[in-house]
Amino acid sequence: MQLSGRGLTATLGVLAGALLGSPPAAAQSEGAAANAYDRTASEPGTMVADTAVLIYQEDDDRVRAVEAASTITWNAPGGAVVSGRLTYDALTGATPNGGIRSRYAQSFYPPSKTAIGGGLGTNPDTQTGASGRYTVPPGQLPVDKGFKDHREAYDLGVTLPLADGFKLSVGGAASFETDFTSWSTRASLAKDLWNKNTTLSVGFNFEHDTVRPFTGIPRAQSFMGDQIAGRSRVKRVASLVAGITQILSPDWLVQLNYSYGISRGYHTDPYKLFTLVDGDTGDPFYTIYEERPGVRRRSSIYGATKFALGSSVTDASVRWYHDSWGITALTWSFSEHLPVGRAAYLEPGLRYYHQTAARFFAPYLRVDEPTPRYLSADSRLSRFRAWTVSLKAGAQLTPRLEIYGLVERYVQRGLRFDRSAPGVLARTDLFAGTRSTSVISGLRYTWH
Repeated sequence: MQLSGRGLTATLGVLAGALLGSPPAAAQSEGAAANAYDRTASEPGTMVADTAVLIYQEDDDRVRAVEAASTITWNAPGGAVVSGRLTYDALTGATPNGGIRSRYAQSFYPPSKTAIGGGLGTNPDTQTGASGRYTVPPGQLPVDKGFKDHREAYDLGVTLPLADGFKLSVGGAASFETDFTSWSTRASLAKDLWNKNTTLSVGFNFEHDTVRPFTGIPRAQSFMGDQIAGRSRVKRVASLVAGITQILSPDWLVQLNYSYGISRGYHTDPYKLFTLVDGDTGDPFYTIYEERPGVRRRSSIYGATKFALGSSVTDASVRWYHDSWGITALTWSFSEHLPVGRAAYLEPGLRYYHQTAARFFAPYLRVDEPTPRYLSADSRLSRFRAWTVSLKAGAQLTPRLEIYGLVERYVQRGLRFDRSAPGVLARTDLFAGTRSTSVISGLRYTWH
């Protein structure tokens, strides 16, 4: 699925990237005891193969994802680095469609591809159950329980040392889903100063996305079964990041980044619905498709510090985010690397996230109220907070072979009840957020 899956695969990418192909970066004082975590896999003249499997499962039998990823990195003797990554994942389960719970059974069906407005559509998709016809029993959160999809992703990057302490990095990526295709290219330039104690960097990324929903693009704010507006839509994303990394001592470094991005095109989730309710009873009256703005501007500031005490490493970061849709978010992250003997380590972690709601977010709207230009009931655009607790572990079995893994628990909380809602809605759970568990296991092999 394009956006439900797209948001999830981005999350999976962050999880896998925390381990896969990411060499240790512990700053340590001279004379510190050696252990597996201190043996960097990015030494010149080495080649590293990294393979991992990730399993992601949401509570209540919702989305389940299995991802396999492999990375090969060559660190040339002259300082150049070439890396490639191949990722494949499969998604199944149930995804919320944006509707609200009701005391009555609710039926959902896709838009029509016929020339007759208002005719019921059919789902031609034979590979997934997304956007098909389905009925939700009374009292249950409306979810499409039949969707399944898969994704193939490829990434290639090259870093080249230049004169006077400059480094140039270029790369590209491609991602293919059943109804979604993404192409991106990136470039960055870094400059080392003062005996490599300070690094300045600037980077640019461009992404071109195409969505082709199984049943076509629904007309914005149209009713279920209405005629489609087209077969596909495009979105383009450009982003710029600038940063500085400063080594304060042999055991301590800090980092500060600023990023700005703008996306133009189709941001609406073609599978998400919105409920118009009766102003007296609170029961669903109409169900329409959502609509989001065609432009989104994003800004963020990221700060991080890493402090080593012997072979123990403390890692902390904070990220502030704001966009033109009205969402402001703050993320705090903390982890502690703890060596276990000379060949293993543990790393517990904690992350807290909080965001405000988009200006056009609402879980429902009264049918007698004016319909705004944009509206969405997607819980990812709501006001919520989330906690992530993780435990990472690894062991160096031989000088060349390392195994590692991670277990992570994610819990999201938001506004569940609106006591000012009409009728039965005042006693109806309106939050469609999720809880999930992720497990990663992998191995890394290094050739010298």
